[in-house]
Amino acid sequence: MHKREIRSYVIREGRMTDGQKRALEDHWSAMGLEVDDGLIDARRLFSVEQPLTLEIGFGMGDSLFEMASSQPLVNFIGVEVHRPGVGHLLRLSAKAGLSNLRVFSADSVDVIKRCLPSESLDNVQIFFPDPWHKKKHNKRRLINPGFINLLAPCLKTQAVLHIATD
Repeated sequence: MHKREIRSYVIREGRMTDGQKRALEDHWSAMGLEVDDGLIDARRLFSVEQPLTLEIGFGMGDSLFEMASSQPLVNFIGVEVHRPGVGHLLRLSAKAGLSNLRVFSADSVDVIKRCLPSESLDNVQIFFPDPWHKKKHNKRRLINPGFINLLAPCLKTQAVLHIATD
């Protein structure tokens, strides 16, 4: 019998606005990435080869959008399971005409295992990943030795892993 893997998140989808739905429909083919497509090649994803930052759990995407907008000499990949947030980020990015941002709507563990080549990331950002304040939820914590060991081979030498939490 196969035991179901414990996820570090619980999807509470919430309501998607018409704009978020439309953004997913209209812009996913240009900006969206699929886990099933396997290893990414950043040189093919982006028009310019430049440092690559991965943000895990971007929420509604406002912060990631601001970073990608203000740092055109950096390529960004965002990973988020909250589809309204993905739609919101796609809408903002398409409206601004960003070419340095791509998005996964998937579990970060699956993205790391199946899509990120070794030594491909210059920066990884994980902001406020573990809202689980009770001991019984420790199994859901994203930041743990197993996750860091999974992520480490994807980091270039001198890469920065930026984690912020309360």
